[in-house]
Amino acid sequence: MNKYGADPLFILKSLVLCTIMVLLLQTFDIQVWNRNIYQVKTKSMVTRTKNLYAERGSIMDRNGVVLAESMRDTSDKGLGYSRLFLQGTLASQIVGKVGYDGHGSMGMEKIYDDSLRGNEGLRVSVQDVKKREVHYRSKNVVEAQSGLNLVLTIDRNMQEIVEKALKDGVAEFMATSASAVVVDPYTGEILAMASYPTFDPNSKIQGIGRMSKNEIISMSYEPGSTFKVITAAAALENNAVSPEKIYVNEGRCWKWNPKSEKICDTHVYGDMNMSEAMVQSSNIVFAKIASEVGAVRMHKMARAFGIGERAFDNYTGEESGRLLTPDELTRDDRTLKTMGFGHAVSVTPIQMVMAYAAIANGGKLMRPQIVKEWRDLNGDVVEKKAPVELRRVVSEKTAATIRKMLNRVVNSGTAKRVASQKLTDVLFGGKTGTAEKYNHLTRSYDRNSQVASFIGLAPSEDTRYVCLVLVDDPQGKHVGGLTAGPIFRRIMEGIYYHPALSPRAHNLRQVELGSLCDKDFAGMTTVAAKDYARKHRCPVHFEGKGSRVISERVDMGLVNGKTLLLGDAVASKMPNLQGLSLKDALEVMGNIRMNVEYTGKGRVVAQEPKAEEALQKGTICKLTLKEKS
Repeated sequence: MNKYGADPLFILKSLVLCTIMVLLLQTFDIQVWNRNIYQVKTKSMVTRTKNLYAERGSIMDRNGVVLAESMRDTSDKGLGYSRLFLQGTLASQIVGKVGYDGHGSMGMEKIYDDSLRGNEGLRVSVQDVKKREVHYRSKNVVEAQSGLNLVLTIDRNMQEIVEKALKDGVAEFMATSASAVVVDPYTGEILAMASYPTFDPNSKIQGIGRMSKNEIISMSYEPGSTFKVITAAAALENNAVSPEKIYVNEGRCWKWNPKSEKICDTHVYGDMNMSEAMVQSSNIVFAKIASEVGAVRMHKMARAFGIGERAFDNYTGEESGRLLTPDELTRDDRTLKTMGFGHAVSVTPIQMVMAYAAIANGGKLMRPQIVKEWRDLNGDVVEKKAPVELRRVVSEKTAATIRKMLNRVVNSGTAKRVASQKLTDVLFGGKTGTAEKYNHLTRSYDRNSQVASFIGLAPSEDTRYVCLVLVDDPQGKHVGGLTAGPIFRRIMEGIYYHPALSPRAHNLRQVELGSLCDKDFAGMTTVAAKDYARKHRCPVHFEGKGSRVISERVDMGLVNGKTLLLGDAVASKMPNLQGLSLKDALEVMGNIRMNVEYTGKGRVVAQEPKAEEALQKGTICKLTLKEKS
């Protein structure tokens, strides 16, 4: 015992007992009092929860060609997959792009992001001391559900044809941009839709900006003369103007009162009825027609065609255009008149192409359709989109009357350059337009920013395709018939000559580009045509009599040669149309400004009036056609 009276052994025993008591208390705390807390802590040290990536659905064209799909990316620990756009820039403005967070950032990828992404799963992973997963003890708590596959209505081959034609057109006409859309008029399905320039969705560094915009749905512009179809529909459907009514020659410009700002045409056309005014694209006549229809009925018809309303039900970035109310149209004595020829109204390209589709299909306005169906991971269809008819806009009779007008526009009017020498048996119909774009910032039309357009039917009867082409700010040639029209023709030629797209077989023999006969003879004088052919050793064959070449066609009997049809622009006697194709007959009659009605298919076997009969004003030429047996 030391001087303090404490036994060292006792002290040691006490310390041991205290330590044991502390350990017992701590063990009791861990195993009894706070058992649940420590169990959670222990489990968290050896287990991890992680999200299971749901594979994003693919995007395909109508034939199953993959446009976008997800690929496993072993270097990406966040998503596990990366998005690949297998067709590169093709249809990129439609398909869109996926952001770094795995969510769609534009186009179909954004609009249908929820359906494409699917639902993520959850996995509880048990790990060893080296943080490696112990697979037999780990399990998926919630399984991931893959996204659905989106099948679009577009055709990859047709999309390629359209995009190439736009690219070539922008270069040829030195334009800021160009856009086009091809639709099936009976279903509303969009078969191709594009704007150029475009962008590469696979690029990580390319700036996008305007190139990502699909201007078919995002551009708001003044339609110009293409709107005359809606004015004509309002006049015919309401019996406000007879198609036979003659509007007396106003000269080149019209002033309805001394103080009015005059409305002008590009030429002096003389007396015209509605059909002739459509062919010559007379602003004066259609201003008068709009006045006779009236503001209320003009507004009602434009609204029925979908003007001023979004055409789709959910397309991100779609504009609605602007349609003035009847009160706004009558705030002065000029606005309604200018609406008659496509001013004082703002539209989108998709609105206009669907309006023309209604004329093509007999009068029914269809909702534009870009989604064909949805498929699951196994390729089974889980949802199929049916065509949606919104309403009947005009009667079949009115639609048929307007289609005849549009056929004449191409074969003898402002769109002669649209008629194809390669597709001699496909008679186009359509209308040109040149107008100003609407500036949302200034809320006015920009006179320095023009849009040249053409909307065509191929063919004009039993229409297979309706196609709209816009050329933004073309230089030099700026009217629709010389810019947008030729692009339309190239698109249709590309479609009809494509083995997987052509509605029927076509003879592929044609005059080679760059050959001695690669020359547009239509409109040349007979003397000039013969002189050119002689100097350039171009094999040609002349048919008919007259002072001018009024049409031409590839002659299969001549190597790289053509047959030129001669006639006169002004005729007092009925020409002989026997044996001509319908296209050539329409061109002949178009040059003498005479309405034509026809029955049958093939070549002309009968005509009324007879050849050499004296022509009288207002006479209608009636043709009977028959195919060779």
